[in-house]
Amino acid sequence: MPHIDVPDAFLIELPDGWGSTSVDGREYTLSSGDESGLRINIVVYQARTKKDALPEVITAAVREWAKGVGMQNSESLAVLTVAGDTPKAFATIHGDRRDVLVGFFYFKKSFVIAAGTAPSDDHDGFKRVERMLWSIEAA
Repeated sequence: MPHIDVPDAFLIELPDGWGSTSVDGREYTLSSGDESGLRINIVVYQARTKKDALPEVITAAVREWAKGVGMQNSESLAVLTVAGDTPKAFATIHGDRRDVLVGFFYFKKSFVIAAGTAPSDDHDGFKRVERMLWSIEAA
C-alpha cells in the first residue's frame, strides 16, 4: 500500500485510489480521488514542549483550533486524548454539510495537525478518514 513518509514528522498509508499533494514539505492534502469528496489536510510544525502535550493543554489547543475555523461553542467540544508513547488528541466537529475529524499529534521532532473531512451524510466515508487519522504514526 502506498504511503507518505515525512522524515522527523509522520507516516500515513494511502488507500488505493487516494492521491496526495504537498506545499513546501510542510502542508499535505490527501484526497480520495473519487466523487466522495473525502479529504485530509495535514500541517507539520516544529516540536512542542512536553508541557504542551498534557491532556488539558491538548484539549485547550483543539478547542482553540475549532474556534479558529468558525465552530460555534467550541468550549463544549468533546476532546478525546489518547494515552501512550505519542500524545494525541481527536475531536469530531459536525457541520451542516461536512463533518471534520481533527487530530493533534505530539511527536518528538514535530507537532502535526490533521483534519479529515467527509460530507455529513457519508458516514462510511467519515469512518474511512477516521481510520486513516487514527493510523498516523511518527516517521
